[in-house]
Amino acid sequence: MDKIFLVDKNIITYNGLIHYINGQLDLFESYSEMELFFLDTIKSLTNGHIVKDWDDLIVVLKGENQNIKLFSSGTTGEPKIIYQSFKNMIRNVRVGNIDSVWSMFYHPNRMAGYQVLFQSLLNKNTLVNMFRYDFKDVQDRLQRYKVTHISATPTLYKMILGPTFESVKQITFGGEGSTKDLRDKVSKYFPNARVKNIYASTEGGSLLATNTDLFNIPMDKIDKIKIINNEIHLHKDIVGESHSIKLEGNWYNTGDVVEFSNPNQFKIVGRSSNILKIAGYNVNIEVIESKIQQLDGVKLCKVSSKENSVLGNILICELVAYDGHSLIDIKRSMKSKLEKYEIPTKITFVESIEISENGKIKR
Repeated sequence: MDKIFLVDKNIITYNGLIHYINGQLDLFESYSEMELFFLDTIKSLTNGHIVKDWDDLIVVLKGENQNIKLFSSGTTGEPKIIYQSFKNMIRNVRVGNIDSVWSMFYHPNRMAGYQVLFQSLLNKNTLVNMFRYDFKDVQDRLQRYKVTHISATPTLYKMILGPTFESVKQITFGGEGSTKDLRDKVSKYFPNARVKNIYASTEGGSLLATNTDLFNIPMDKIDKIKIINNEIHLHKDIVGESHSIKLEGNWYNTGDVVEFSNPNQFKIVGRSSNILKIAGYNVNIEVIESKIQQLDGVKLCKVSSKENSVLGNILICELVAYDGHSLIDIKRSMKSKLEKYEIPTKITFVESIEISENGKIKR
């Protein structure tokens, strides 16, 4: 029986993928936007070659080593266009998990989306699209298609928790910092899954991995990744090609801020662009969000700032609470867990918080 390549509006098999690459366009009556993106992406990487089967397709893809056009997340401004080679994109792909079923939560033309696609493709796995589906549909699709591997942002995990997902064997966090509190919650709802935490960037690809929230730089990357003034810097040898990338000598400053737990291990706590001065203190709004989201009763929150003539900036918090938890309860918890200057001046309960196409809180 032919293996399934992609599940979205249609179910596309690997034979269907091969026929599409070879120009046979009459296999399906209609294609979704996502189906066309995945099919056309793989077809373009073959550079016009006719392929006989999946094994031949993999040989062709590795031999051509095309450059892939990526878009940065645009979290701190307009998305940047960056080119990465296929070889660089798959350098950390593990081959051998032939029975896995992967879910696609990321925007498909971002680094994380391509990595999930290639991880699935190079192992001849099934890929189930979750991108742009609402959270109830996602919960249903995870169970219906017996998904075994999920890679998503911590924010997305918070939104899909609810049912117990027995089939999932691996959970991967990426795109944002994770916390022990979230990993504990994930372990409850994904009881059979091991947890992995990835640090990756569009500019450098997949860079670091850990089973906790503490990273270290392995010996084989010690000359390519450095922490300078508590920010991660990448050597030009592992950075993609882009007119938007500005080097300081041989190094690119990612803008990702770390906090050392010991001389060799660090947490990634946010972006330097999200550091503000509040009441004379430098605060990172992502760190404050993380602290608030670990409080009882908080499902999700978004912290932002507003200029104030006296204090310079004040913090504002939109908060999605679990049923049965009042604003008074949560404010009381904030006073016991946060520094005084970290407590938002204005806190508003909301029904939902907008999530970007990259699975992060939209700022």
